Amino acid sequence: MTTVKFGCQLPQDSSDITSIFELAKDCENLGYDSVWAYDHLTPYWLRSRQCFESWSLISAVAARTSKIKVGTLVTNVNFRNPALLAKITSTVDNLSDGRLIVGLGIGDRMSIPELRSYGYRFLPLDERVTLLRETIMVLKAMWTETKVSFTGKTIQLSQAVCEPKPKQKAGPPIWVGGKHPRLLDVIAEMADGWNYWGAPERKVRELETYLYSKCEELHRAADSIRESWAGRVALSTSGILVENLKEKLKKQIGEKTDYFIASFPASSNRKAYESFAEAVRSLA
Repeated sequence: MTTVKFGCQLPQDSSDITSIFELAKDCENLGYDSVWAYDHLTPYWLRSRQCFESWSLISAVAARTSKIKVGTLVTNVNFRNPALLAKITSTVDNLSDGRLIVGLGIGDRMSIPELRSYGYRFLPLDERVTLLRETIMVLKAMWTETKVSFTGKTIQLSQAVCEPKPKQKAGPPIWVGGKHPRLLDVIAEMADGWNYWGAPERKVRELETYLYSKCEELHRAADSIRESWAGRVALSTSGILVENLKEKLKKQIGEKTDYFIASFPASSNRKAYESFAEAVRSLA
């Protein structure tokens, strides 16, 4: 690993929007490459079920920062029509002056109550993977073409227009999050990045081996796909110990992982963010 980058999840369950904006600016000053929002409407792991909606939040953060990238980790493809998502992403990419990363995912069984409460169906795995593939195809087409007509298994469009186009010439990079082999098939075929939540190194290496073999089948360079780790960074009573955190990360990353995204407890202070940055930089 020669060049590493790092980001963090925004504390979007906070009711203090000003503190979220201040944190994003602080991360920008600390050298963080990105800040991210999760795409849940009522987070199942929170008793309050409270959070700000992801795309609205990162739009506001992008307008209040100048260098740091913004992204979703990850947008649930079940929530939004892909053509509408193309318009949303194009708008945010322009608003951020080309600082958007689009993270996509298919949801899991933990999200079933949330989906159903908002009137969405939890589709079988095959249908969700197909929806993911077709969403990526629609996004790339609408970011670059004048009018888009599309007939797929889950999506039908007729002369759909997305103007203005994204600030990034070919559109924002698309990262897919998850560890299922079916998702790795999609990543090998059409994504720019892969994000996985913390797992034992052995498991990550197994997934890497599978991903690289799929890339080889498709005659695609594995190095063209950015690998990123995401996980919770817990605090001890004395704060984060940099060496301990460095060792933890080493046990959860793959051969080509060079991007790290931390999820901090809501009570974390600036020292925690500084310690994570120091630990990641020491991995280079």
